[in-house]
Amino acid sequence: MIIITMISLHMSYIVRHNMKIMVKSGGVVLSGFGAIIKVLTFKINRDTLINYHLTLNDLFEKELMQNEKVQTMIFSSLRAISILTYIYFVFLIGIIVAYSKSSYIYLIQNLLYFHLPTNYTLPLSKGFGWFWNVPDNFLYHIHMFYETVLITLSCMMACGVDSAFGFYVYQISSTIRAMMFALTNPLSTEKFSDLLRTCAIKHQKLLQCRNTLEHVYGPIIFFHIGSNAVVLCFLIYDFTSLSVLNFENISVSVTYGGVKLLQTFIYTWYGTYLTNAGEEFRKGIYFSKWLNSNLDCHVRTNVILMMMQKPMTINAVFSPVNVTMFTSFVNTTMSYFFLLQSME
Repeated sequence: MIIITMISLHMSYIVRHNMKIMVKSGGVVLSGFGAIIKVLTFKINRDTLINYHLTLNDLFEKELMQNEKVQTMIFSSLRAISILTYIYFVFLIGIIVAYSKSSYIYLIQNLLYFHLPTNYTLPLSKGFGWFWNVPDNFLYHIHMFYETVLITLSCMMACGVDSAFGFYVYQISSTIRAMMFALTNPLSTEKFSDLLRTCAIKHQKLLQCRNTLEHVYGPIIFFHIGSNAVVLCFLIYDFTSLSVLNFENISVSVTYGGVKLLQTFIYTWYGTYLTNAGEEFRKGIYFSKWLNSNLDCHVRTNVILMMMQKPMTINAVFSPVNVTMFTSFVNTTMSYFFLLQSME
């Protein structure tokens, strides 16, 4: 990830007098920085994430061991989460194909005629980003293969980290909804005070999981909200400035812009999904039978504290992550675009 960022940064410096090419390379630089931040964040918080994963997974599996109604409710939202992840994965595959297709198609066509050319453009750097002159021999093909690997690794990093956020949000939300179902539909053989005490303990653990998720993903989301707005602005500016529209330019711009737009939407939508689940849990407590049950003072206090707490939200440094943030992101992107046009 550091190499792909350095190559793109060097390319931006080389073409600094050509604003149209420079902004395109600048978008790749920001994507590279985003990947580096993800790797560093996960490596620094590795032990915390392991404990978090074990705690959340244990809570989730205990809820899955309940009756079929609880299982059906837990799995009802899985389709929406998985479809969104699959769409994101397809767009990332599209980026790899869009950047690499021309080079490999040209190479394969010439190999059919038993000719190994070196006059095609490299997928990422176009031959200008390296800190040395790319040799016009067999090493040229190694550079092409290496750049393809860099693009693939970058897409794998984005898909893995971003999808993991959705998976953790799904686990927390499903556990909350299962607890709400247990409170509003208690079994006749189950003592309500014991059920409520168990839910209070689980709720405290879920709050700790939420804090860990916010600590790990908060800086990542904050960076992506700002950088994706700049990258999309660059892409729109580059696309509107093209003198010739061909399939390669359109495919690269559409797939890369679609990934950045979808990446931002995924984070904000997951944030709203978690907030809604927390709000439904508060309503479930309010409409359950806790008020008329025989509870001791300590449990009753915990119930009141749970009702008084704000819904579970993920904050990106200073702003809550929700769909409203996505709207602000789109507005900011267009503002950057008009600013860039004014600078030109």
